[in-house]
Amino acid sequence: MYPYFYEKEADAANYIYFQKNLITEDQIYYMLPHYHDSVEFVFMQCGACRIHIGTEERTVRAGEVTFVRCFEPHYYVPDAGAEYYVVLISSGYLKEFDAFRKQTFSSFLGKNERFEQVIAFLDYLYPLWETANEAMKKGFAEMLLGLMTLWYPTEEGKSQKSTQAFVEILKFINENFSGEITLEGLAERFGYTKTYLSEQFNRFAGMPLREYINRRRINEFYRRKRDDPAAPSCRIAAEVGFKSLNTFYRALHKYPNF
Repeated sequence: MYPYFYEKEADAANYIYFQKNLITEDQIYYMLPHYHDSVEFVFMQCGACRIHIGTEERTVRAGEVTFVRCFEPHYYVPDAGAEYYVVLISSGYLKEFDAFRKQTFSSFLGKNERFEQVIAFLDYLYPLWETANEAMKKGFAEMLLGLMTLWYPTEEGKSQKSTQAFVEILKFINENFSGEITLEGLAERFGYTKTYLSEQFNRFAGMPLREYINRRRINEFYRRKRDDPAAPSCRIAAEVGFKSLNTFYRALHKYPNF
């Protein structure tokens, strides 16, 4: 699994993302694990998709809906032939939607007899989205949230303190991965014991801290190398945080280009 990344663009005050995806037989699709200050809906129309949210993973099939809360780490891997809508609505919009302040959805909503009506709403608006103005986008967000809270079961908003604390740690790592980062330093900075932080990091990220940092560095190495193929690999390795060439070459061998 790849390290989680903070998707900053989805944190814009009035950010709404609306996209329809169709995965063809010859297409290789993967999503880097990430998180953002927006809720996210996935509406599966055809096929299946393996979706990982927080510490839970399920295969979502046609007719089912998935919901991701703000700052909840997630990624998904669709099968060939999968067809689905993805909608992101920033927390800035959510604050204006009264019914959503105390209510939320479970991560995996399953099938619902109203699913086709939601899809009909999305199908109608999707061709117009490219030229939509801000008023239309805001109306779309409110209408979709209204339909979902009307037709799908909601639950009381749960505290996400542990998730948000983990996200703050990830933010710090993703902004400072080229420097010296240790378990001891993170524990002291965020007020945890080393044992607790290590256990929680493994639980949320699915890998030890050191492995996460090395993967984050090697991912940045590949990104910079693609942008500037002529740049010396040793120089880029040092810039992204590898203190020795031995460590860099071990990471390069362990984590091939992704």
